[in-house]
Amino acid sequence: MRPRTLLILAAALLGGVALAVLLWPRAAGEPQPSGTPTQSLTPGSAADAREVAVFIGDSYTVGAGTSLSGTGFPAMLGAMRGWEVVNLGISGTGYATDRDESWCPPAGCLDYAGVIPDAVAHDPDVVVVSGGRNDLSRNTIDELEPAVADFYAQLREALPNARIVVTSPIWDDPPPPRALLELSDVVEREATRVGAEYLDLGDPLEGRPDLIAPDGLHPNEEGLRLIAERIDELLSADAR
Repeated sequence: MRPRTLLILAAALLGGVALAVLLWPRAAGEPQPSGTPTQSLTPGSAADAREVAVFIGDSYTVGAGTSLSGTGFPAMLGAMRGWEVVNLGISGTGYATDRDESWCPPAGCLDYAGVIPDAVAHDPDVVVVSGGRNDLSRNTIDELEPAVADFYAQLREALPNARIVVTSPIWDDPPPPRALLELSDVVEREATRVGAEYLDLGDPLEGRPDLIAPDGLHPNEEGLRLIAERIDELLSADAR
C-alpha cells in the first residue's frame, strides 16, 4: 500500500476516535449542562455542609404525648437552624435519673451521662441538652449538684470541639416549684464552667394549658413549637 494511502487511513481512524470521544455519554454524576447549577455530591461540599446537632434530654425532647413523639421540638429547631438532627432524648430520664421500665431498651433508659458515647458516635457539631425536671422526684439539690457537674465535665471531655447549648429545665403550665429554679442555677453554673451556652427559657408553658397535651403533662405540638422558637431566638445569630 502506498504511503499516501496509509496517511489517509490513519487520519480517518483518528478522526473516528475523536468523534467517539465527543459523542460518548457523560458518566453518571457528572455535571449536566443546564441553566441551573447542579448540587455537587463531593464530601465536604455545600450539599454536605449542614451541621449535625445531637439532642440529649427527656420526654419533652422526645415529644412524648403528641403526634411528634420521637422527633419533638428538636426537629422543629433543626428546620429553623438548618441542622441535621439526631434526637437521643429518653423519656423519664435526667442528669441523675435513669429508668428500668418495661418500655426501656434491655440495658434500661440511661441517664444523660449514659448517652454521651452515643452522642460522640454521631460526631456532632452541636449538642443541645435540655431537661432536669425528672431528677426532682428522686433527688435533692445537694445530690444533684455532683451529677450535673460530672455530666458536663464528661460531655466536654468527650466532645472538646463541639458547640454545647444548654436550656434551663422546663416545667408545664403550673408555676414551677422552687426546686426547679434551684436546679436551673446549678445547671447554668456547671454548663458555663465547661464553656457551654446556657439559654434561660423562662417559663414558656406557665399559665398556658392550651399548650399542654391531653395527658396534662407534656407540651402539645404548639407547645413544642414555642420551645423551639424560644431556643432559636436566644441562640446567637452568628450560629446560623
